[in-house]
Amino acid sequence: MEQKLEPLFRVRVLVEYDPTYQVHVARCLETGSVVTADDAETAWEMIRELLDDEISYAIEHRNLSNLFSSPAPLDIWVRWRDLVRNSQVPTENVMIKAQELRFDRPEVETEVAMARTI
Repeated sequence: MEQKLEPLFRVRVLVEYDPTYQVHVARCLETGSVVTADDAETAWEMIRELLDDEISYAIEHRNLSNLFSSPAPLDIWVRWRDLVRNSQVPTENVMIKAQELRFDRPEVETEVAMARTI
């Protein structure tokens, strides 16, 4: 039986609707990455893809300083906390290429937790 591995990274994403610009915005708390889309599902898919690219790049270059250098503003963290305070947050495990780390597998698991206000 294959052993369950602990995720190498855990990140949180907040998806909200911005009525001023009439777009859905997805933000990663830890990296500060932001995407916008016409609907929440597309925003979620786009932020997952962006995080995959950013984390893969950081692993490939063996440098996490840029990945975590600009986290989301504090008000986003507070909105995340308020939203998830009394609810279960869905998570998704994303496999990220990590051959450069020379683990026993060519990929590492990243846990992405997503909360949405809509």
